[in-house]
Amino acid sequence: MTRQGALLSSTASLLLALPAVDVTATAPEPTLVAMDMIVDARVPMRDGITLAARIWKPIGAGRHPVVMRHTPYLSDETHLRARKFVAAGYAFVSIDRRGRGVSEGEFVPLANSGPDGADAIAWLAKQPWTDGRVVTMGGSYRGMVQWQALAQAPLALAAAVPTAAVYPGWDFPAPRGIPLSYMARWLSLTAGRADNEQVFGDSLYWRDKYFRVHRGEAGFDQLAKISGAPNDRFQVWLAHPGYDSYWQAINPTPAMYARMKPPILSITGYFDGDQEGALRYYDEHMTHGARSAARRHIVLIGPWSHAGTRYPQSKLSGLKFAEASVLDLDALHIQWFDHVLRGKARPKVLADRVNYYVIGAEEWRSAPSLEAVASDEWTLYLSSGGATMDSLYASGRLVDAPKDNEPPSVYLFDPRINREPQDWAMRKPTNDDYVTQDDALRPGRLIFHSEPLARPRTVCGRMTFDASIALNVPDTDVEVTVYEVTARNRLHWLGRDRVRARFRRGVDRPQLAEPGKVETWKFERFWWTCRRLQAGSRLRLVVAPVDSPNWQKNHHTGGRIGFERPADARVAAVSLHHSRRRPSVLRLPIAKDR
Repeated sequence: MTRQGALLSSTASLLLALPAVDVTATAPEPTLVAMDMIVDARVPMRDGITLAARIWKPIGAGRHPVVMRHTPYLSDETHLRARKFVAAGYAFVSIDRRGRGVSEGEFVPLANSGPDGADAIAWLAKQPWTDGRVVTMGGSYRGMVQWQALAQAPLALAAAVPTAAVYPGWDFPAPRGIPLSYMARWLSLTAGRADNEQVFGDSLYWRDKYFRVHRGEAGFDQLAKISGAPNDRFQVWLAHPGYDSYWQAINPTPAMYARMKPPILSITGYFDGDQEGALRYYDEHMTHGARSAARRHIVLIGPWSHAGTRYPQSKLSGLKFAEASVLDLDALHIQWFDHVLRGKARPKVLADRVNYYVIGAEEWRSAPSLEAVASDEWTLYLSSGGATMDSLYASGRLVDAPKDNEPPSVYLFDPRINREPQDWAMRKPTNDDYVTQDDALRPGRLIFHSEPLARPRTVCGRMTFDASIALNVPDTDVEVTVYEVTARNRLHWLGRDRVRARFRRGVDRPQLAEPGKVETWKFERFWWTCRRLQAGSRLRLVVAPVDSPNWQKNHHTGGRIGFERPADARVAAVSLHHSRRRPSVLRLPIAKDR
């Protein structure tokens, strides 16, 4: 998570009926435009407090549709973006979240923004410089608050563009029930009323704190205290690592999705840390929303990181993409709002309800739904093939059918051993995270390879992996990563998922593992991706412990999450079965090649 009625139905029906325009471009420089600005407007809330709003609008007495952002990061962040929307004939309004900046009230991170957003929309629609229609935009936290406002069904809301939207309790702060060290860093950014950008941006400072906890010098529960982050909220989040009633009360209910009427454009990326959140909102809207509203929900997914969902780049952590992937997303917002509100042409890239980029083929494609993207499934079974599977040079195999009576493969993980270099905290992160071989070169993991591909295949969608696993401890964390290895030995990261043993049946159903019992663990939260695999490439699957300072370390005791100590730690023996009776199976969605 980083720093970004009758009238409704009559305009929404135009969404997929008009010709298209092209938005392929890099992000432009701010447009020079004469505009008026109100620095500190006060927006009244239903409980009597006021929120601070900054308003940019075209000069003169005209009435304009309003683009609203609701942010915890203070409104000055969006001044340059506002100029672009004013130049396009929109008023642009940024509202500081309750308790942030000079907005009154108490800031409660991730929660309670829905009523405030709905009240702000209603107030804006009544101002003399508006035409009564409000649309919303923003990424990450600012995407989440749009969904919370949509849940209130505000009448004046004409469209929403939630980008890389956080889903509290699902993709942040503890994905898969494993708390992120980053949650302390983010809490430091939003501590108090001002942004603490210097502290937040000091990566070496935070890596040092993460590494101290990882080495066992302090417990994970002490991370906020040793780093100066707000400890009260940190402890609340740490007390709710699973998706329990605390988080469920924050997010929209099925009845709320059923009341949502505005057209929605959801934007996310293949490498976006909040893709899971963005697509969970989409999936739930498809399941619980009215059919007419679901038809007006469009998805755009590109080869973008979390930050890249605002300003895409053609290079990312060692990967390179064609310039066709680099869209001017501010221009796309304007053109989509013009399409919805003014009946103008639909952006060309939004050709259907689901629009996605094919890495390797380097082209945009579209489909009527996420499920319609893939037409086939590629199933591969794990097999030892007589190898030890603990190195690149003695790897197991990914084969078309399970093998009879193979013994399980086993790796050991001792959480008391530090496997990171002693200067880890002082090292700058590399820029080749998605192409490096380091993951497979580390000890204590199991590696499997497929046969080389005879012809290209396009993997497009969410992979899944069903693993037959037995443990000797009540809890541990297992990570599965899938790569393409080209004929020239170049690595392309395809996806990763993690499961904490106590949440193997779901993050809403914690239950410690019974030592010695073989169970099927479902790795089904790989990020949605799309890549054309090259002929001659092989797939690589790596099964490993979660062992990074970026994550809370599991000490395998089954004790309270975040409060375990190295003195109590146990060595985990993870037995991965791959026989016909107890198979482990990788499934990849395959799209037709053009």
